[in-house]
Amino acid sequence: MAVLKVAFHILILAILLAARSERVAADELSLEYLGHIDVPRVPWDPTVYEARRHFGFSRGVFCYVPERDSFLMIGHPYAQLFAEISNPGPGGQARLLHDFVDITQGSLARQSQKYGQINLQSLLYDRGRVYLSAEKWYNVSNVTVETHASFRPDLDDPQFDGWWRVAGHLGQTTGYYMTRLPDRYVRDGRWLLTGGSLTWRSLSSPGPCAILVDPDGVRRGEALQPEVLLRYQIGHRGPVPIDLSNPAHRGMSTFSGSVDGWMGGCNVGGVVAIGDRLVFFGRQGKGYDFYGTADEYRRLTGLDEPGTSKGYYAGPYEAAMWIYSLDALRRGDRSVIRMPFPWSVAEQGDHDLRNACRHGNLIYVSEASAKWFGGEDPQPVIHVLKIVGLPFETGQAAFSPTTASP
Repeated sequence: MAVLKVAFHILILAILLAARSERVAADELSLEYLGHIDVPRVPWDPTVYEARRHFGFSRGVFCYVPERDSFLMIGHPYAQLFAEISNPGPGGQARLLHDFVDITQGSLARQSQKYGQINLQSLLYDRGRVYLSAEKWYNVSNVTVETHASFRPDLDDPQFDGWWRVAGHLGQTTGYYMTRLPDRYVRDGRWLLTGGSLTWRSLSSPGPCAILVDPDGVRRGEALQPEVLLRYQIGHRGPVPIDLSNPAHRGMSTFSGSVDGWMGGCNVGGVVAIGDRLVFFGRQGKGYDFYGTADEYRRLTGLDEPGTSKGYYAGPYEAAMWIYSLDALRRGDRSVIRMPFPWSVAEQGDHDLRNACRHGNLIYVSEASAKWFGGEDPQPVIHVLKIVGLPFETGQAAFSPTTASP
C-alpha cells in the first residue's frame, strides 16, 4: 500500500510538472509557461494593517523595472500605496525591497476629493519613467477625469508628474491597461497604447480597446489627441432574461450590445505588443449574461459564480488571451484569435488576469485574488511566460485568425 501511495504521489507530481511547462500556440505564436511568483506576505501588525500597507486584496497593478530587476506593485486598493518587490524568478516568493509609499504625494487623494474615488488601474515602465492610468470608481455618471500620470521608478524620489487625460475619452476606454507599440508601428509619435474595457458601460468598449497617444512632453492638465486603433461600440439593447431552455442563449451578450462573447462579467486587464501582434489578457465568462446578486445567479442557473455581491455576472470563468494584428487593425480588420490561458491558480474561480508587461522574451502577467490564506486576505501572483520563437516580428508570417470578431 505504501508503495502504491508513493507511486501515486510521483504520478501527481509528474502531472503538475507537465502542466507547469505546458505550451499554448496559435497564429505561429507559442508561449511556454515557466511558473508564477508569489508576492510577499507582510507579517501581521495592527498598525501596518490598519494603514493597509500590505498586498491583501491587491488588484495586481504592477510593472517590471529592468534596470533594478524588480517589480513595482500597488498594495491594498483602499490605500493604493506603492511598494518595490524582488524578482525571484518563477516558483519563488518575492521579498519586500521598499516599504509602501504614496508616490503621488497626495495628488491621488486630491483627485478623489475632486471627482470621487479614483482607482489606479495599470502601470507601464518605459525608458526610465513609469506611467500610470486610473479611472473613477463606478463612473456611471460619466465624469471626465484626468486619468494618466508618470513618475521615476525610485520610490524615495519619484518626481510625480500628472495628471492628464485623453481627449474625447473617459477612463472607461483609456484607464485600465497600457503597453508601448514597437517603433515601426508608431505614427505621429503616438507610441503609448492605453485602453479600457467595461462590458456594461455605453461609453466603454466590450472587449479589447486600443487608444494611441503621444505622452512625451505632455503638460499637466492637457488633453492629448488620440488615434483609435480598436474599440467596440456598445448597443442600447436592454437586459434579456436568462433562457435556460435555449442552450444557444448561454454565452450570448445581452448587456453589451450583442458583441459576440463579451458579457457583463467578462474582463480585459492587460496587453503586450509582440511584433505585429497585440495580445490581450483577461477573463471570459462561460455562463449567462446576468445583472443581479450572485446568489440569484447561482439559483437561476445552477452554475458556479465566485461573486458575492450585486453586479454583472457570467460565471463560471476562464482565463484567456486574445490576439489582434496591428497591420490588420490599421486596415480596419478586427479579426481576432482566442487562446486559452490554462495556468490560472485562482482557488475561488475568479481567473482575473490583470496587468501585463514584456521584457525581452518574457511576459509577466498578474492575477488578482489568486492565493487565499485561510479564506481571507487574497493576494495576487505574477505569472511568467516565455515567448518561444518570434516568426512574425520580422514580418514574414501572415495573421491567420481562427475566430473572427463581428
